[in-house]
Amino acid sequence: VINNVKQDMVCCDKCKQLFVYRSKDGTATLAKHNRSCEITEYYSSSKSHGISKKFKEKVKLACTEFVALDSRAFELVSGDGFFKMAQSVFDAGKYFNASSNIDVKELIPSPITISRNIDNLYEIKNNQLKNICTSLKSFCIICDFWTEQYTGLSYCGLALRFITTDYKLHNFILGCILYDVETQSATNIRMFIDAQLLSYGLSLKNKIFVVSDNENKMRAAFKEKCIRIGCSIHYLNKQLEHSFTSSEIDKKPVRCDKIQDLFENVKKIVTHVRRSHRQVKLKQKLQLYSDTRFNGAFYMLNVFLNVYDDLNGVLNSVHMDYLSNVDKELLEEICGFLKTFDEAINQLSEEERPTIYKVLPIRQALLNHCQVTHKNSSELKELKSFLVDRIKMVWVLQDQHFMSTLLHPSLKHFHIAPNKQKKAFDLVKQELLERAWISDGATDTASKAITTAISNKRRTTPTVNSNDLLTRCFDKPQPKPISTPTPVTELDNYMALDEIIDETEDVLLFWKRHAQSFPTLSIIVRDLFSISSFKHHR
Repeated sequence: VINNVKQDMVCCDKCKQLFVYRSKDGTATLAKHNRSCEITEYYSSSKSHGISKKFKEKVKLACTEFVALDSRAFELVSGDGFFKMAQSVFDAGKYFNASSNIDVKELIPSPITISRNIDNLYEIKNNQLKNICTSLKSFCIICDFWTEQYTGLSYCGLALRFITTDYKLHNFILGCILYDVETQSATNIRMFIDAQLLSYGLSLKNKIFVVSDNENKMRAAFKEKCIRIGCSIHYLNKQLEHSFTSSEIDKKPVRCDKIQDLFENVKKIVTHVRRSHRQVKLKQKLQLYSDTRFNGAFYMLNVFLNVYDDLNGVLNSVHMDYLSNVDKELLEEICGFLKTFDEAINQLSEEERPTIYKVLPIRQALLNHCQVTHKNSSELKELKSFLVDRIKMVWVLQDQHFMSTLLHPSLKHFHIAPNKQKKAFDLVKQELLERAWISDGATDTASKAITTAISNKRRTTPTVNSNDLLTRCFDKPQPKPISTPTPVTELDNYMALDEIIDETEDVLLFWKRHAQSFPTLSIIVRDLFSISSFKHHR
């Protein structure tokens, strides 16, 4: 319609071009066009729609104002939940044209509405998780207990970890549950956890793994009807804690006196600066020591080292005396030494990928790192000697650590610890034979059928008709035996496989590729690699 006058038009079905329709010549113009039109089909563009710089700047400004006005963390805008919410609002906006005057407040629910919907969302997700749990045959439970400092209430944290048949690792938090039993005895802890797991249709059995800390009550609680795996980071962190804060352990002196004196002087200065509100004068915020934080001593000492030269302007005379007692060279040496431990803890605390296979090589790497050299100061030699003895004594490797290391293609030859390969190989071989023995019962009937078929084939082998005496003495042709790969053969083939992966590749993808070549080993991997190397990360 142009100037309120209806216009007659025709459209080409191929290229969608419009032509004027006139009664005197009809569609002659369109017919002429059809003879030269070369477009036969439209294809959607594979390129994403470009976003103009103007809109990007507008969204960037809005996000900046969002975190500033509402005092939110910068990381909030990179969360999956934020992306999902923003996409939902964006999709809703597609249904309104540019002239619509819609107030976004009409679209966003109120905090009260959201709070009321939380329980409904929880029930939906919880029921979905229960449905998943009913089909699980192998999984790992991660258990942790702690007491809230101010209320004195105790809580139990439970997490579920398993690997699906498509080799994907899943982590679910089952709950943070108020522990309302009178005492934390081993019996009460086990009964409490069994009841919580039963609500999800889960139960602890002989082949189910539980990761917990290494306190005696936790050892006792999970000594039966499950396989308890000690938290590797808990083992390591406790020894680091003892080296800086304990005068003796297990009735034996620690003998790290000079390093502990340095630690105490730094701790006093950090506490004073934080309490006196002089933190703003420093380029970096000092970190208070926390025994619940993994490698807490390193974080306090390392930040202190970074601002060491700026402390003169913020300390009074009393705390300047503490600073004068801090040997900067020794502080640098200790921080450099502890950095490797921090890297080890970060490696072991990864949640999105398996970590159990890292325990043995990282433990050995730390022992190697603690070897005394002539370049070390006497103070560092004392620290290294203490940590070597404690790691060997307390951080004991379990069978699952040996097997999982062998089942990583880049660690199976144990170059980091050659003397441990034979034990790992024998353990995996034993596990293979046990699983083969169990499966033999199920396949016994099929095996008999195959044997009968071969026997019949041998009996029905045609005889050689010949008048020659020697020919009649020749061996009769025999059918080729059906070769069934044995568990030992499967393990040998895996060990002979010349394929390694780098540290960035997910080891589960390797086993997904080779599941048909190593069927039993791949099942063992799904069971073992669901085990976490740590119980939590506060």
